[in-house]
Amino acid sequence: MSKYLVFTDLVFKDRALLLAALADLGYTEVEEGEALPLFGYLGDRRPETAEIVVRRAYLGSASNDLGFTRTAQGYVPIVSEYDQRVLHSGQFLVKLRTAYHEHVVEAVKRRLHGSAQRVVDGHLIKIKVRY
Repeated sequence: MSKYLVFTDLVFKDRALLLAALADLGYTEVEEGEALPLFGYLGDRRPETAEIVVRRAYLGSASNDLGFTRTAQGYVPIVSEYDQRVLHSGQFLVKLRTAYHEHVVEAVKRRLHGSAQRVVDGHLIKIKVRY
């Protein structure tokens, strides 16, 4: 049984942008509510709860549910040890954070009626918004 890890240092402040980032990664079937229970790969109910959940059926046959719990700062991911290693070849949180930040840039660009320039320098992506 794989335990859940809560990534308190990774906070997604905007629910709509988080859902858009999840959709970019292929997770369009998302359940929302208050204190939704998370389930393990055997269907066992875990003590962890979340407000946004991607059920294991949409992740993989050996996966656990993927959750995001709401804190005062925003939504924090709850990912099992197993899924942290296998989702997107162990790059799930990195890809999710990148997709989320790209949506943030688009929202800022729209709000300021500006344009964005993206520069890739090795593994670093720099985005400049001009308005």
